[in-house]
Amino acid sequence: MSASAPPVDGAAAPLSATPPAAGPAGSASPAPAAGPGPADGPPPAAHEGAQQPTGTEVPSDESFSFDHTRMEAQDQDLQQPEVLNGRHRHERLRQSSRMLIGGDLVSGDKLVMMLGGREPAPLQRLSTQLSEPVRHAFLPPQEWESTRAALEARRLVILRADPCQGKTIAAIRLLQSPSDRPIYNLDRSVDLRAFAGWLDQDARSEQPLPRGAGFLLCEPVGWDDVRGWMLQQLEAALERIDARFVLALSTESVLRDEDVREYVVPLGRAQPHRDILVSHLTWRLDGDAELAAGLLAGTALNTYVTDLCRPQVSLKVPADLAVVISQERTDDGVDLDRIRQRMTERHTGDLGIWFDKLPDLPSRCLAIALAVLNGLSYESVVRAADRLVARLDGPAAGFAGAQPVALRPWHDPFRFSRRELARRLRAEIRPATVRGTWGPVTVDTIQYAADGYPAQVLNHVWREFQIHRELLDWLLDLASDVNEDVHTWAGTALGVLSRHAFDFVYAQVLHPMAIAPHNWRNGEVVAYALRVPAADERTRPLVKAVVNGLYTNSASPTGQATAARVHGVSLGPHGAQEALMALDRLATIDHRDIAVGIADGLTDLIMQDEQRNVPMVIERVSSWLHDRRRTLVGQFIFLRLALSLTTEKTVSTPTDGARRSITWPTLLELADQRRQLRPALVGMWSEVLLSGAFNRLVERALVAWARLAEASAPVRTPFCGLLVDIAARGAWAEQTVRRLSTDWRAPDNLYPTPQTAYAVEAALDARNDLS
Repeated sequence: MSASAPPVDGAAAPLSATPPAAGPAGSASPAPAAGPGPADGPPPAAHEGAQQPTGTEVPSDESFSFDHTRMEAQDQDLQQPEVLNGRHRHERLRQSSRMLIGGDLVSGDKLVMMLGGREPAPLQRLSTQLSEPVRHAFLPPQEWESTRAALEARRLVILRADPCQGKTIAAIRLLQSPSDRPIYNLDRSVDLRAFAGWLDQDARSEQPLPRGAGFLLCEPVGWDDVRGWMLQQLEAALERIDARFVLALSTESVLRDEDVREYVVPLGRAQPHRDILVSHLTWRLDGDAELAAGLLAGTALNTYVTDLCRPQVSLKVPADLAVVISQERTDDGVDLDRIRQRMTERHTGDLGIWFDKLPDLPSRCLAIALAVLNGLSYESVVRAADRLVARLDGPAAGFAGAQPVALRPWHDPFRFSRRELARRLRAEIRPATVRGTWGPVTVDTIQYAADGYPAQVLNHVWREFQIHRELLDWLLDLASDVNEDVHTWAGTALGVLSRHAFDFVYAQVLHPMAIAPHNWRNGEVVAYALRVPAADERTRPLVKAVVNGLYTNSASPTGQATAARVHGVSLGPHGAQEALMALDRLATIDHRDIAVGIADGLTDLIMQDEQRNVPMVIERVSSWLHDRRRTLVGQFIFLRLALSLTTEKTVSTPTDGARRSITWPTLLELADQRRQLRPALVGMWSEVLLSGAFNRLVERALVAWARLAEASAPVRTPFCGLLVDIAARGAWAEQTVRRLSTDWRAPDNLYPTPQTAYAVEAALDARNDLS
């Protein structure tokens, strides 16, 4: 779990020793940022004669008349734009997609077995319904032999693949060697910290699990808390009982511990969907490959197969289609209409019957709210359901004389207990540790037991009932919720619905949100929504078209800011270079909202692929600081990146070898690990420090980094080295760094960082002694 940098008071005094802003307030265009000062002298002449802020002056009436959207006005604005942790935001978005859209997870009922007759463990024997098709119809993906060799070499592997690439089926196939191996499917909520102990206890029992067993775990819900030492303990326990363990994990899941990476085995690209269909159909037809080819030869069925088995569709779909074709074939071939109906019923028939049998409006609204907020806290889901009930029904009304009076409650809140509601909704309630506003907290989360239910419920309600306007208004209400999780999940749900009626959803909700001023959340929600259709090659051109309309409309800076977010979070995964070029052009516009959108879009690009995208982003932002048209925007964006990006790493304590987590500023950690990035980072910090354009934001960012350094010596050392390198730019730079460190340990500082301050001063003294 990443921890964001501690917030800093937005009203902190500006840097009194820094030069003034790059240009006078109200100037037609910003002056270029100043370069480093001379070795022994004042800042560059561009700043001479200009009034320097002291932090104690009382502003005149004219100081409140500036344009708050201009970049040069930002350091005077007391209403600074909020900076959220970019990594946390990315994780929420990834989790919302997994909860609402899902992947290729093992389905079926979840049972609890007793290990050793005492301790419960959430596992069950893998059913033949899953194992037999894999045994007889499995088509190996690319590089399968190396994947198999990895499991032979060690007891535990993490099979990692893109969503819908058949990682679960491949994991089962790995465990089917030898063919008589008993395989157990673990519930996603299993505690890997305790599982090794369970296995040891079971091995000492009178009726232990058979030796040589295989364990399958798909997308564990507590993956964020898994560390390498847990897997090491589990591997040792597996060795003692000659067992194997395969953990199937999506590439969207973050590897938070370097020690986990040694267990990762990437799954090769899957075979084409049509080949998988042929393999399964041949097996279903008792090995008659000629009959299977004949059934699939028809033009109409071929077209249907092509439409159904798109690249982003789960590999379970062609396997299901093979079952239906084998069951519906006749001597005359196949009835395509009947196959279509059966495939639709297979996914929605049971769900429709279940939904229609829910007893009342509150129950149905709770089912819809759970589909949208699947996996969030029980309280959040219930609150959202109440808001939907109010829209669809409203309070019953009585009369006191001639005046209507609301009668509350208009439905019995004690009609069903929470346990009964979960049973009726086919849902599970689980305790979970989540990231709250003030730190980790334990809550009861609720989610559908079947992974595909959230999207299916939304699809069913949208297609079968005439509540489109009410549903969109309700989602729009949730999108403005102060809870970051709620508005992230709501945005993803809007994206799911846009796949059914893109023009309608965009015109009614997304476009008004995209151009509405004074609400930064709107652009974020629109970007979250559009990433769903952008992931589909068929609807991606629609996303590009609407984004181009926002991007080129200079009359709506808010729309351009939204376009920046969409380029980062929605289109970035499908072309990082193109997204970066689009953001580069927007960086010429002097507008705070657009700059915020660009910064958050760059954060999204970094989070999507740190190894590949970080050098591109750093190089581009660094170039902006030396471009007259982009210098102020570039400085502002760099400081937002510095504030919004953190990285959590797990390290061993030298004294006792215990594992603990430390939080780094991401840019500092990257520069420490990849030394070629360090000169650019030092140069950018020097530019923003010396230009004086964003004194308060510079102080805020450096204080945030100092607090992370205060909490951890491994962070403190490179942070001190960074400041020493900045101070080496000249006497004025060293004076500024020393003044900052003095402030960090001042007696009146309510949140001091004395260890960091003294370490910085000692490093500066040591450099001066050497020179």
